[in-house]
Amino acid sequence: MKSSKRSGFLGSMLLFCLLMLQAACTPAAHAFDTPASSTNAATLPDHPRLIATARDWQHLAARRAGDADLDNYVTLLLERARKDLTLMPVERTLVGRRLLATSREFIRRSLLWSFAYRVTRERVFLDRARREMLAVAAFSDWHPDHYLDVAEMTAGLALSYDWLYHDLSATDRATVRRAIVDKGIAQARYGHKTFRLENNWGQVCISGMVLGALAVAEDEPALARDLLGAARENAFTALAAYKPDGVYPEGPGYWVYGTTYETLLVAALRSSLHTDWGLLDAPGLKRSAGFYSHAVSPTGRQFNFADSGEGQEIAPPLFYLASELRQPALIDAKRIMIRNKGGLNERFGPLVALWWPDAATARPAPLNFTGQGPQPVAIWRSAWNDPNALYFAIKGGGANHNHAHMDGGSFVLDLDGIRWAKDLGMQDYYSLESRGIDLWNMKQNSSRWQVFRLGSAAHNTITLDGSPHNAAGMASLQMQGPDSAKLNLTPLFMPGQLRQATRTARIEGQSVTLRDEVRGAAPGSIIRWAMTTEATITLDGSDATLVQGGRTLHVRFKGTPFTLEVVDVARPRAGYDSPNPNTRQLVARAPAGPDGSWMLTARFSRN
Repeated sequence: MKSSKRSGFLGSMLLFCLLMLQAACTPAAHAFDTPASSTNAATLPDHPRLIATARDWQHLAARRAGDADLDNYVTLLLERARKDLTLMPVERTLVGRRLLATSREFIRRSLLWSFAYRVTRERVFLDRARREMLAVAAFSDWHPDHYLDVAEMTAGLALSYDWLYHDLSATDRATVRRAIVDKGIAQARYGHKTFRLENNWGQVCISGMVLGALAVAEDEPALARDLLGAARENAFTALAAYKPDGVYPEGPGYWVYGTTYETLLVAALRSSLHTDWGLLDAPGLKRSAGFYSHAVSPTGRQFNFADSGEGQEIAPPLFYLASELRQPALIDAKRIMIRNKGGLNERFGPLVALWWPDAATARPAPLNFTGQGPQPVAIWRSAWNDPNALYFAIKGGGANHNHAHMDGGSFVLDLDGIRWAKDLGMQDYYSLESRGIDLWNMKQNSSRWQVFRLGSAAHNTITLDGSPHNAAGMASLQMQGPDSAKLNLTPLFMPGQLRQATRTARIEGQSVTLRDEVRGAAPGSIIRWAMTTEATITLDGSDATLVQGGRTLHVRFKGTPFTLEVVDVARPRAGYDSPNPNTRQLVARAPAGPDGSWMLTARFSRN
């Protein structure tokens, strides 16, 4: 079907309105405003215009022919799309206080089938995507009480509607369009409280609403104009999270979430309006691709601080930023993942194929990364493409941030393909909320900090007299040359507990040395050093030998007289805690000296 004259006329009207909006935004309104001339096309682009234009779809076949991994991934996506054809449509089912699982599964299915239809033109994929779209369009609502649910559902329906626009009947288009408006974007016509949030919520909700507005803009020009104006006013708020160096403070897992929606917003603005509002030039955003790629170890495990999991994701925004930066080497770990048939459960998997960076001569990637921000990090590796390489990552910061844990000073360590020092990661939110845990209360006395995985006792750091860390304290990190970082852990302790606490990490070839020092503690107070591992541990005086997967790691301690012990942390400590199968902690305990001082070094090496 071809666009009607009415659609072209309304598209022209929308562009006029958008030009007026651009003109109204003076340079003082945002530091990254783009000129109005960036939207001077005669009409709003025809569908498909979100993320991938007709030209992009046409070029995909040629790009597949030039990159075996891209071709393999598209083939795997098509196989999955065909396998899923027999699934019944999603239903409006809340899990606790969220419809989010349904919204995300809808995105996965609808984008997968829409993508498969665009690639193959097989009618079976169009029919199945249409059925899924009409199913969610018929929901009573998309659960606006938890607005992430609305934003994600709107994003998924907008993309599918746009990609399939000319192959849907006029009746089906009207039904889907009405749902996008009534159940999605009309609620944010003049903005929404989530637009002002400084975390991933702001990114997801603005992006989802803008995608919806751009999808139906020729039919709802006034609504689109108002919503885009409100979105632009707030679009930079959540981007402060990337300042100054790209370290996403909610951890690598939430970097994927927030940055997926940020790149969706940028790509949709560019493909529809030929502008990105200057968002991609926000401080730290592009550099965050380096943060994320370094946060994945040579074994494919993440440095999973905060509410992140250990397993890596396919990470669609990494592909977009690798293309923008012309650094295809950033996706090398993802190529390996795809060769192992990974990444097929990613709901935005088709974007990986559409955003795949062109092959180019890549400059060698650095072997270390450091960045400041609320959760500063230092990360080293001995090689990129050797799964047995040394990998060590350590962080400052602490609990005083969205999705944070009491993990200031914590570290992970990989060597010889084994994760020796690990972070237990997040616990399912509903498993805690359903048991009365006040999970989103970050204050010192919150029941959040009684959850083992979230508190300081579970992390690879130091504690004093069994007390949790100060929920308001954040540790700083400063580099001491290219191979060493020093952390000021003092703010992690409650006022009066000690005068100073520091941790210094030094990389020495294929070994790592940690040096911890405390001054001004109460004489005799007990300092606890801990490291969580899946390895079996044998103690011999001041040494610990760890064995896992046929490999061995030695940990040699020196310092204030101490005792070593192995503590089982596999079984839940409380009814609300999750089990941690096959995990234990290597623990060193020592009293502060008569002058309140304490020092301990730990050296990690193969021999």
